[in-house]
Amino acid sequence: MNYVTENITPAKAAEYLRTSDGNRPISKVYVQSYADTMKAGKWLLNGVPIIFDNEGHLLDGHHRLQAVLAAGIPVRFDVCRGASTDAFTTYDCGRHRAIGQLLAMQGVKNYNLVGAIIVANDRIVKKGRLYENNGSSISWSKRNSNTERYELYRRDPEGFEETASFIKGLIQRARILTGSWAGGLCYYLTHTGGYTKEEVYPFFDALFSLETTNIPAANLLRKTLLDVAVSGKKLKSEILWIYLVKSWNSYILGNAPKILRYTPDREEKTKLILKND
Repeated sequence: MNYVTENITPAKAAEYLRTSDGNRPISKVYVQSYADTMKAGKWLLNGVPIIFDNEGHLLDGHHRLQAVLAAGIPVRFDVCRGASTDAFTTYDCGRHRAIGQLLAMQGVKNYNLVGAIIVANDRIVKKGRLYENNGSSISWSKRNSNTERYELYRRDPEGFEETASFIKGLIQRARILTGSWAGGLCYYLTHTGGYTKEEVYPFFDALFSLETTNIPAANLLRKTLLDVAVSGKKLKSEILWIYLVKSWNSYILGNAPKILRYTPDREEKTKLILKND
């Protein structure tokens, strides 16, 4: 790779931005903050370069170059050319890039939801659940690197995008579960659990329905979650997961449960029934 220091004018910044194949959504707040620093003469070389790949496409530095345009003055930057085309997945300069932002840079539709599904599915695969050991929500930022998450996406882009499209439609109808939980479990069941979409999709469609369906387990889960929401209480992540598992198991076994409950001190945690077990 080749490193140089350049005095980048607004015209040159615009030229460099045109070489980009895509980027995470631009934050106007960060651009203006950078521009203000530049106009105040306080922007310093810090060793973090503007980066181009080996085909001449801009990989990293979009916010800084946008700031040069906003400031309207030339600014000195270190510039690196010749990086690997896929190197963008390793960059966390400036604002930290979430997996959804990396997918947005690649033109992926529903990128935030796709990213959430990737992370949630990976959690179920590795831990068999969607909550921490203490029952709290998962801290996604401490999990796999963006490079690993992007590699998971590249193994099955059509599958992740199809699941995201399906779940997005359900959420637009009714907000029963978050997209990450519903999408993560839906993808896991259809791609790891051995079930077909014809077996899995009706359960989620019924769960997000606006009326009673012919799937009792989904009806009971929906009513339980809505009752909790109306009461103003917050359901612990551990209990929510157990309710999901119990409802799925009842559905796949053809049962019609009358009540949904979980007593940690009196029963073991129920495991998902998978078709390929």
